[in-house]
Amino acid sequence: MVQDSDDHRVVRNGEAVVKADTEERQAVEVRPMRYVLGIGLALVIVGMAISYFGVV
Repeated sequence: MVQDSDDHRVVRNGEAVVKADTEERQAVEVRPMRYVLGIGLALVIVGMAISYFGVV
């Protein structure tokens, strides 16, 4: 078995556990995206309210 990464294997109780040297994350937190999503949601709510009441 060839291992391409820097992970190392630890054998405990007959089970092989692969541990990474660094902590991995699935995504990167992007702070401005929170504001973009909030403003977009607010605009959708305002648009739906305007279309519901027929004020266009």
